[in-house]
Amino acid sequence: MRQIEVITGPTASGKTTLALQRFESNPNIEIVSADASLLYYGFDIGTAKPSLEIRKRIPHHIIDILKPNERFNASDYSKTAREIIRKIITNGKTPLIVGGTGFYIDALFFGITSLEADEKKIEEARLRVAQEMKELGFDKMHERLREIDPILYQQILRERNPRRLERAWEFFYATGIPLGEARKEKAEPFEFQPSFTLVEVDREKLQQKIIVRIDDMLTAGWLKEVEKLLQNGVADMMPAMNAIGYRELARVARGEKPLDAAREEIIIRTRQYAKRQATWMKRYKQ
Repeated sequence: MRQIEVITGPTASGKTTLALQRFESNPNIEIVSADASLLYYGFDIGTAKPSLEIRKRIPHHIIDILKPNERFNASDYSKTAREIIRKIITNGKTPLIVGGTGFYIDALFFGITSLEADEKKIEEARLRVAQEMKELGFDKMHERLREIDPILYQQILRERNPRRLERAWEFFYATGIPLGEARKEKAEPFEFQPSFTLVEVDREKLQQKIIVRIDDMLTAGWLKEVEKLLQNGVADMMPAMNAIGYRELARVARGEKPLDAAREEIIIRTRQYAKRQATWMKRYKQ
């Protein structure tokens, strides 16, 4: 079975730089983004979107395809990316998947049932479960699962796998449906296998890189970008504003928060997100 390379890793780890190196050695490459923050027109600086110059040199897909108020879930991504990858291969080119949205990558290669939740709901559920696991611990959270999802309760009882327990609760909170039941609906895997290249960076070094990146974005005019979006009618609750930093800077633009405070919030949220990404991507180590 043919393999397709996937370059993934936490935010600010250097995925784009590695992808450019791949292109230098193989100009046949076309990049398929697996980054939820790159979907929206006008959200450029704060998402570290590849420049127009780079995108003229190297074909990029699934970037700038949505308006700020439009939604796009993992199922949408899987369908779109699979069609694009098949077309790239048919045209004799080489697809390269690049991005840090693990939920998208999983949906692309391993399939997704129609019962899956969208990324925003999964993220909200993930935060809730993390807090409950911290407060209640594995045993209490597992016992609570007995009435909700007896199928996974029994499986987790044998394995005592904390990540599987977290995933069961995340799915239930996001959909209202037991994951054990949802998995009875067969997901359709992709006909191609992933070959993962995981970009890993020392934790302290990554945290420093995150600070440098955010400061560079602010210097490059991120606040002005947000001000322009607000002037064009973009509202805080639109899906595109889920990208880290945009709501914080919107408050600055409206005079509700000083820039220094917003910067600190963005750094903290980005570090937290990078930590969650690193945890998710441990499964991709080969």
